[in-house]
Amino acid sequence: MRLLDEPWSPLEIRSQLDSLNGNISRICVSDSAEEIISSLGFATDRLSMLAYSRIKEISSKEVKQ
Repeated sequence: MRLLDEPWSPLEIRSQLDSLNGNISRICVSDSAEEIISSLGFATDRLSMLAYSRIKEISSKEVKQ
């Protein structure tokens, strides 16, 4: 997981959601345990980053108030 200076833009969020959807799709259709594990790792990282970005967004709004 990488650290963010700023929350993701709506375009970055959409891109990550599309990639996450792709990871989930690969998990559902793959016949390879290695590919499933790899897709799970990428999906977990993306989901963690989406949550972290949202927390950064909420925190920055609270500071401004």
